[in-house]
Amino acid sequence: MSSESGSSSQKPTGKDGEKKRPRKVQDVNIALRRAYESAIDETIPDSMLDLLNKLN
Repeated sequence: MSSESGSSSQKPTGKDGEKKRPRKVQDVNIALRRAYESAIDETIPDSMLDLLNKLN
């Protein structure tokens, strides 16, 4: 068999890929993306910054 026959097992990427995935998978992806973005937006506490500065 050629490698093209297995192409259906490849996961689509980007927005087109999410449209082809089951709704539950889309919901999980959205929830993970929101959690990641909220973690990125959090400020680093001063006590943590002080500890990191002591490592320098």
